[in-house]
Amino acid sequence: MASAETIIRELTVNDLTAVATVHLAAFPKSALTALGKEAVRRYYEWLLVGPHDGAALAAFSENQLAGFCFSGIFRGAMSGFLNRNRFYLMVRVMTHPWLLFNPLFRDRLATGWRVLRRLSKPKPAQVTATPPPAAPRAFGILAIAVNPAVQGKGAGKLLMLAAERIARQRNFELMDLSVSTENKQAIDFYERLHWRKVLKNGVWAGEMIKSLNENN
Repeated sequence: MASAETIIRELTVNDLTAVATVHLAAFPKSALTALGKEAVRRYYEWLLVGPHDGAALAAFSENQLAGFCFSGIFRGAMSGFLNRNRFYLMVRVMTHPWLLFNPLFRDRLATGWRVLRRLSKPKPAQVTATPPPAAPRAFGILAIAVNPAVQGKGAGKLLMLAAERIARQRNFELMDLSVSTENKQAIDFYERLHWRKVLKNGVWAGEMIKSLNENN
């Protein structure tokens, strides 16, 4: 799939260093960014090689990675990353104690600690019962980023449309994603692609969906 300047293809492990570079440029204030480039690379490596039912796409412009998108069904996207890299991350925090002065990082660290504690606890015996009707599965957009240097040139739209096409090919009827409610640029972008906000009790917390049965 290609436009005049941008080519979309599947990501490979050889692209992960470039993926980390784009992430650092696109999300300079994120907690993951605070951990450094190698931690970022390891996170996306887990999304690429873990036991997920996902699609990892890259947008290349002039042989440079312009953006990327990870979409699909992810099993333990964060918990699996933390569990797989727990010793590396512990050493990283111990050798960079100033990270603890970052409120966002402290919040993510606390969340990660709770996840690891939950993973270490034995699971209680399951009581067999008739499960409730399952909600339709959604093909999620877990992560999408475009290098700020090339934003506005169509790479993000091509990535989103490619992910949507894969979702349709896999017979999904719905897509979902989460976005910061303060990220107006991203929200406007998704709404132009016919995504809509999901309100719960009249409040929007950042969840957006797109029906693949509607003609847009």
